Amino acid sequence: MKITKLIKGGLFIYECIRVVLIAFVLYLQGIGGLSVKVIYTAPCALYPLMALFIMIGANRYKVYVPLFIAGKCIGVFMLLGWSIITRQVTMIESFILSGDFFSLAAALMINRDFRKQTEFNEQKQPAELPSSPEPEDK
Repeated sequence: MKITKLIKGGLFIYECIRVVLIAFVLYLQGIGGLSVKVIYTAPCALYPLMALFIMIGANRYKVYVPLFIAGKCIGVFMLLGWSIITRQVTMIESFILSGDFFSLAAALMINRDFRKQTEFNEQKQPAELPSSPEPEDK
């Protein structure tokens, strides 16, 4: 349980670093104006927000963990495909790709912990006894 809290915090920190790194790389490449950089960086900014919400209100936002996992899977496969097609892997791409693999593993661990908590809570609650029929009024 405590390790999952550390994982949630680490996931949030990594996602923030990732967005800053992507924005910095786009700035260095000098592609387009500010609007192009925002278009490329804005979708990446959703992941730190999801990680923040999962870290702060885990029980309330646990339904978004599968969405986080699906988005990470898409991102990993797209970046991996891009690296294979272009036949080049830069240091930044390898950092982002390895970090995405670790964040995917962390999200899977968080999801597993949520499932265990749900099963434990369901077993802990006593089964409801059938209520006796109420007498009919005549």
